[in-house]
Amino acid sequence: MRLRIVAIFGAMAMLVGACSGGDAPDEAVAGGADEARQAEGTPPATIDSATGTETTTETNTDGGTETGTDTDDPPGADGGNDGGTDQDNGDGGDGSQDDAEEPAEPDPAPTGPVLVPVTDGDSGDDVLALQTRLDELGFSPGTPDGDYGRRTLAAVEAFQSLAGLETTGIADAETIRAISQYRYDGMLVRRGDEGTEVEQLQLRLGEGPFDPGVVDGKYGTATTQAVWALEKLAGIPVDGDWGPLDEDAWERLMSAEIGRPEKDHEMRWVEVDLSQQLMKVYDPASSIPTLVSHASSGSGIPWENEDHRGSSITPVGDFEIDRRIDGWRESSLDIGRLYNPLYFVGGIALHGAASVPLYPASHGCVRLPMHVAEYLPDELPNGTPVHVVT
Repeated sequence: MRLRIVAIFGAMAMLVGACSGGDAPDEAVAGGADEARQAEGTPPATIDSATGTETTTETNTDGGTETGTDTDDPPGADGGNDGGTDQDNGDGGDGSQDDAEEPAEPDPAPTGPVLVPVTDGDSGDDVLALQTRLDELGFSPGTPDGDYGRRTLAAVEAFQSLAGLETTGIADAETIRAISQYRYDGMLVRRGDEGTEVEQLQLRLGEGPFDPGVVDGKYGTATTQAVWALEKLAGIPVDGDWGPLDEDAWERLMSAEIGRPEKDHEMRWVEVDLSQQLMKVYDPASSIPTLVSHASSGSGIPWENEDHRGSSITPVGDFEIDRRIDGWRESSLDIGRLYNPLYFVGGIALHGAASVPLYPASHGCVRLPMHVAEYLPDELPNGTPVHVVT
């Protein structure tokens, strides 16, 4: 049974996040779309069934016509000569010519500055041109600033991986040539966008194991968190924008190349992956999760207040949901508020929070987006296995 998406909570920014103070999600930048290629038409032709001669008539731009003939080789012949002797065209042979296809029309050259090889640590206009091109293609090198830093290196690595090149992160000549020639005709949308494409993306995510919240054509927080979940699951740069890497990740998930569970059960179960910062729900006999949600677990940073102290660790192991509280609950340790907590070991719970950043930030609980925590208790009864893995 697939989890159903319910209406997203509004105005959560004013609420205090559970298990820790509020942290804002990281920002990221994605690029624009590339132009689609156009196919050329082919002039009509007629073939004489007796001679095998093909006649093509083409209208010139000045209103005239050109007519040409092309004689097909008989089956099994490798030239065009009846005597079986190959001769080069135009060298005074018997006058026949080998059939040849018209050369393919080359891809249009990309507009903008010419790209040249650059490497980690470089700076200047050449790096800026590379960053701008990557941004346009949806590979998210961060804000183009002319400095070849960590995010640019990661974006180049991501492109190399998708293009089947060695993933060095260095924009060498082979990589630059591939980037210059790369074409992407799929969906390219990002946070803050609105419209039909965003609505189509929301529907697509919801039909899969992700929850983008209300399908309203607005690329807001819930949609961003759903895309984060896919990106983290696939191990690609996490920017929250949809582009070619996300398309590739989606296909890999649908083919069960990624997202397989660590264990199997005869009932629905939960897997919390600390390395990916994800919560995944699986149904029996399924290799694809029923739900994949962005999450934030324990930070590992020791904490203390006037009456209590702790280590902010989410324990690893096999547990099960054993109790729950509806609605908001103030932590007994005076360290935050938890929404619809589902406790699986001591005071550690899956729960909704107003702040669910892209890094471990809680005091040990597993924070989830509010719109996911709203319906999760109905889907996970007491006794549901919870496996916390690294």
